[in-house]
Amino acid sequence: MILYSEHLSGNHKNIAADTQHHLDCYAKEGLRTLCFTKKVVSKKLYESWSVNRQRALAAIENREELVMDSAVQLETNLSLLGGTGIEDRLQESVPDTIVALREAGIQVWVLTGDKTETAVNIGYACRLLKEEDLVINMSCKNKLSCTSVLDCTLEEVRRYSADPHNVDTTPDISLVIDGRTLTMALESDLRDRFVELAKCCRSVLCCRVTPLQKSRVVKEVSAKLKVMTLAVGDGANDVNMIQAADVGVGISGQEGMQAVMASDFTIPRFKHLRKLLLVHGHWCYTRLANMIIYFFYKNVAYVNLLFWYQFFCGFSGTAMIDYWLMIFFNLFFTSLPPIMFGIMDKDVSAEMLLGVPELYRTGQGAGEYKSSTFWVSMLDAFYQSLVCFFIPYWAYKDSDIDVFTFGTPLNTISLFTILLHLSIEIKAWTWVHWVVMLGSVAMYLIVTLAYSGICITCNPPSNPYWILQSQMADPLFYLLCIITTVVALLPRYMFHVLRNSIAPSPLLQARQLD
Repeated sequence: MILYSEHLSGNHKNIAADTQHHLDCYAKEGLRTLCFTKKVVSKKLYESWSVNRQRALAAIENREELVMDSAVQLETNLSLLGGTGIEDRLQESVPDTIVALREAGIQVWVLTGDKTETAVNIGYACRLLKEEDLVINMSCKNKLSCTSVLDCTLEEVRRYSADPHNVDTTPDISLVIDGRTLTMALESDLRDRFVELAKCCRSVLCCRVTPLQKSRVVKEVSAKLKVMTLAVGDGANDVNMIQAADVGVGISGQEGMQAVMASDFTIPRFKHLRKLLLVHGHWCYTRLANMIIYFFYKNVAYVNLLFWYQFFCGFSGTAMIDYWLMIFFNLFFTSLPPIMFGIMDKDVSAEMLLGVPELYRTGQGAGEYKSSTFWVSMLDAFYQSLVCFFIPYWAYKDSDIDVFTFGTPLNTISLFTILLHLSIEIKAWTWVHWVVMLGSVAMYLIVTLAYSGICITCNPPSNPYWILQSQMADPLFYLLCIITTVVALLPRYMFHVLRNSIAPSPLLQARQLD
């Protein structure tokens, strides 16, 4: 550490120049630099500033701008005391984590308060920047030069992209911009051009930026590029950025707990971000997507049974299934299996997802879950409802059975079809899945048998008394359950077989390698 004081020499300009020289040398060595200053204020001035500061902290609207203005009011006309250069070593596995995130198709930006030289050295050390990259260094003193540099650089990038020889290639361009230039680039007339240029770059490194600028960059990127943003920080100066992003991750460390308290997720080391995104992020996305599609399928397949029956009851709203059994169907019999499916299913192992980061790309954009996936499931639900209704209808046609005797096989067949459909979709079976599946079937049989044995006149003039017991004594009931379920699930099974044989997805190929 070096220390200067104006009381030693009395030459402020020489002190500032010497300090700047040492700070530049420290920054080129990759050290984090810090200046010490002082200011003597009167008690009256401090009390006035303190009132403005508290008012800014308590403001509801434009709080960040007011807090920044109050800080600027005090941090003027400061006396330089000295500067420091501190070695800030990277955590372990930081370069590998950044490379993995890039391979996964995640755009990595770094927003830091370090000097440009320090930030660039750290960028090379963590492999954010590569030696062969074309580094664009934007450091402008006025808006005119900023506009000129921005336009020239953007035109050069467009010309490269328009070249027929570069159609399938991506230029390794990295953008380095300081806080003053960033302020000008984020103004309304230059904002779109800056975002367009940053979009064309492989990496963006913003230096000497304030907490307010960090949050502005996150908001602009999210609004202009229509993308999901994730912010990672470990200090109080990252709180605004973390709160502005769609997902905030705080790193618990020696810089306090402010970032952790403001974040959605907390990790002890930066390297754990790799597993958080590539493994748990992928699993969470696939589980939610599949579970939501399955819930839509389940409801369409079951409700359409009642719809087809309306053609035979004059659209009177009559149901061929007992009302309580219909309520129990969604509430108890078929609710737990899809929930466990959404909690525990793993389409690919964690080791494979970490070893092949490119698998994360399957969840980006349309990915594996396009609108066509949803509509195929809906068509399958319509088909299954037709099969589950009309095969028993043709089997019992011209017979003298009552309405509930006709509806009970439909309810049973629908249960088997919906649960076996989920069995086809489950990628990783565990003992929990077996317990839930068999438990749902057992619960259905026990509840329905008990209800049929107890309820004598629950829905007069028809009643479900002893209906399932009588059905289970009839071989036709078992034959219908087997044939109808197989016919209903055959297209879904054949769809999976053909798709996995003819055009296997990257996820399936990775699963086969596990």
